[in-house]
Amino acid sequence: MKIGFLIPCTSKNRDWQTLNDMYLYNITLKSFLTTYDHEHTNIFYIGIDLGDTFFRDDILNKITRFIGIMKNVEIKFIYFNDNIKKGHLTRMWNVLFQEAYNENCDYFYQCGDDIQFCNKGWVNECIKILQKNNDIGVTSPIDIRNQLILTQSFVSRKHMEIFGFYFPEEIINWGCDDWINYVYRPSYFFPLNNHFCKNLGGTCRYIVDDNEEFFDNYNKNVYKLRKNISDIVESKYKLVLRNYLLQNNI
Repeated sequence: MKIGFLIPCTSKNRDWQTLNDMYLYNITLKSFLTTYDHEHTNIFYIGIDLGDTFFRDDILNKITRFIGIMKNVEIKFIYFNDNIKKGHLTRMWNVLFQEAYNENCDYFYQCGDDIQFCNKGWVNECIKILQKNNDIGVTSPIDIRNQLILTQSFVSRKHMEIFGFYFPEEIINWGCDDWINYVYRPSYFFPLNNHFCKNLGGTCRYIVDDNEEFFDNYNKNVYKLRKNISDIVESKYKLVLRNYLLQNNI
């Protein structure tokens, strides 16, 4: 199988100086090295903001050399155009998803650049559970720090066939994980209860929900955000999924 890993990466609000400071290298790639399943072709699609000065040629070359020690692993760096607003993560993931889809990846793992994978075999388990369900739905290791929802997600090509994107871009950043959880629950929602990951990146590097005052009234804004996402899932995207299932006699 060919698997695309979709990861936007930014040094914004971080005082990174060397490769070892960088989450992608020090957390995500290093933990992937010890937990991934070698029989697949694994391609990392790393999205970078134009003008992010940390991502110099020497840094990119060091990452590429590190990737080179892994069997069946490749990496591609994709620069986001200026027409993608900083922090519009759903659009960034959609760009990476489209790139990987066009390159005929079979499965896709969407995550941040600060994810630590905790145990082996999770990729094969993700594939196995989706294949048992017509390759429809969402799965992933469970985030130890937030076990209420899947904060990272693994889907098949069917996700693009159903929705035409990874995330709806009307959601800016926070809440996109809620959307993919809500839209596939209950019948096509498959957390891997024996596999875990950790989000280790710390504080946000972007403006939450494109609202600079989001944290001034945190509880109210979180409730409003989740309510809005729940409403659009029920009014629009659940119907899209149901229609796909009906049209394909599933």
